[in-house]
Amino acid sequence: LTITITRNGSSILRHLRASRTISTSGKVDLPDVTLYQYAICPFCHKSKAFMSYVGMTPTIVEVNPLTKAELKPWSGDYKKVPIAMVDGERVNGSDEIINKLLVSTPVQEVLQGKWNDMSMDDFTKDDKWSKFAHNDLAALIYPNLCRSLSNSYEAFGYVNDVPNFSSTQKFLVRTIGSLAMYMAASRVKSKRGITDEQQALKDVLKQFETMALENGTKKFASGREDPNMGDITVFGTLRSVEGLAVHDEFVTGALSDWYNRIKETMT
Repeated sequence: LTITITRNGSSILRHLRASRTISTSGKVDLPDVTLYQYAICPFCHKSKAFMSYVGMTPTIVEVNPLTKAELKPWSGDYKKVPIAMVDGERVNGSDEIINKLLVSTPVQEVLQGKWNDMSMDDFTKDDKWSKFAHNDLAALIYPNLCRSLSNSYEAFGYVNDVPNFSSTQKFLVRTIGSLAMYMAASRVKSKRGITDEQQALKDVLKQFETMALENGTKKFASGREDPNMGDITVFGTLRSVEGLAVHDEFVTGALSDWYNRIKETMT
């Protein structure tokens, strides 16, 4: 069985020596995962969406975006998130984390037990929308999330719910962090030639709704009764802003219906 997985828009081939019909009777011993994340990171949520779909509950470590103390000194020069410890093995990056989990036999067992008419190959082979999530959609999340200082400050409100941050850390992350992210979002806009970030996000989401969902006539981008990896990664990217104004503004109509159907598949 050959599975195609994307890494930063490129294809990685993994050859899995696994049966297409794997028994799912009894309890499955899924990998143990600790995920180092930022709460509003689209790439972190992409990884978490896949884990939720499989039925995994990772241990979450919220990383202070100013000090990154939770990553020191063991992460070396690599200070990006997500980073996962999968059964004690360090894995850097969202696609790499999903890749690692996909080659786990227990994960394959759970997936094949969920599907009505899909194989592992069907789930991963069409990587168009996974690339879209990584290269197009995720790049527009921060410019919209932080399009003004007040929006950015609102987005960083998540720090109030981080139990391992002190009151001082929460204050600094929300004030300095929101300013830094607003400036970073402005640089992203300049680098990508974006003059209207709201319209740009609206356009890419319309592309997904029109081409992947055929304006709502398709249940999932997979064209089947179950979502594929493209569905899961686009959903996860959008889930990074769930509960914020930008989510309510853009996830509407057929896209909202699809989004809620994906949520219902999460075990």
